[in-house]
Amino acid sequence: MQKTTQRHASPLLPNYAFTLCVLLLCLLPPFISSSAEQKPFKGPLPNAPIAREGDHPFPPKTFPPKTLTLKRIYHHGSAGGPFSNTFRRLDFSAGQLSAAQFSADEETSFTVNSQIGKTFKPSAETFRMIRSIRTNGGMRDFMKSKGVDAYRWGFDLLPDVTDNDTVVSLAKMTNNAYNDANKREDWYDMEDKWGLNISFGWETDGLRGHIFGDADNTTLVIAIKGTSAGIFGGGDTAVKDKFNDNLLFSCCCARVGSSWKTVCDCYRGDEYSCDGECVQSSLESEELYYSIAKDLVDDYTNATIWATGHSLGGALAGLLGLTYGLPTVTYEAPGELLAARRLHLPYGAGVDYSQIPMWHIGHTADPVFMGVCTGPSSSCWYGGFAMESQCHTGRVCVYDVVNQSGWKVDIRSHRIHDVIERVLTVWEEVPECFVEEGCVDCGIWDFNDTGAVLKIGATEMCGV
Repeated sequence: MQKTTQRHASPLLPNYAFTLCVLLLCLLPPFISSSAEQKPFKGPLPNAPIAREGDHPFPPKTFPPKTLTLKRIYHHGSAGGPFSNTFRRLDFSAGQLSAAQFSADEETSFTVNSQIGKTFKPSAETFRMIRSIRTNGGMRDFMKSKGVDAYRWGFDLLPDVTDNDTVVSLAKMTNNAYNDANKREDWYDMEDKWGLNISFGWETDGLRGHIFGDADNTTLVIAIKGTSAGIFGGGDTAVKDKFNDNLLFSCCCARVGSSWKTVCDCYRGDEYSCDGECVQSSLESEELYYSIAKDLVDDYTNATIWATGHSLGGALAGLLGLTYGLPTVTYEAPGELLAARRLHLPYGAGVDYSQIPMWHIGHTADPVFMGVCTGPSSSCWYGGFAMESQCHTGRVCVYDVVNQSGWKVDIRSHRIHDVIERVLTVWEEVPECFVEEGCVDCGIWDFNDTGAVLKIGATEMCGV
């Protein structure tokens, strides 16, 4: 495998520290005093910040590495499943992990690096309202009425996505989120010694989330499981996962041919004619994982929370990141910009995706991430998946394995374990991340009166 090195801007020399400190003193007051609801940063201010090319006025400061261990597993049954809306969790204490008697060479925790950076979060009042809403329809209506004005720019602790070890650690957390608590042999580098309580049970339908945290639970990572399906590796939650994929990432309810069974009734009979308002209303379905995923966040209000996930789990992490203003790192996620717009999550001139802490990591050989898993010759088509969206929110960080390593586009390269072993741990540095300017979803579709909303491109949305 060819190793590729990306060049990064060097930090300023130490003799610029005094000038930067003076600059900070001039710029901090507007952020601190502008709103009583806003809490920009919960930790100590850096003494000698490191500025990098392209940074905004508050330069990021790298902190000592954090060690994160598994704290909790959540499972939420879907509305239509055999255990409807059952919400369970399995906790891990330090004593339980210690009693598992890991060998010295086993990886039992993950190390991540962090830095201070810019955030875009709901106001305190909006945050309380979001927490109180329990349905997808309620969230859509609330976000539609509030809009971008209910969000505030601030500063907080972010994952350092320029650090390759951090990117690998978060990816391994997403890998573990796929694993059944009662099938321990699948744990990444942890083998079968977790000693989990098999009485916990594991529903066959719904959403799974794993919580990792540091020793004092001040920094937590929510890792959301992605699609379990035949073409992606199998799993118990495949039916509802497929429903969510086809609802979130298709142009018109998975209407891609006359033989396909659609997931909503918005197709209008012509070849590319769809009722746009109907499509948006279809996301009110309680079988959509979005409102279920909110429950993973609502348990934690006094910690710095990051979100991560792979595939469908990554897209859900992105939607949660937009809803709550969470720093988010996803892996091989399909474009979730279309779903974000239909849910009326923050967008418009006030949202600059180049500054929102959301990074979508993927490679050019993955047809799902690249938005090319479409058409009768694709694996997605044969599997019954209408993965038609291609535009992402935030920024994308793309490993060009096709041109630089000679890979072929193949659905098998979508699997997170392969991504970790064949890409993330092989390349020496994380590629530079960028906004997908000019990206447009569903451009050939006519959505009647709402067509201009649904086909808007990333460039216009970002206000750039």
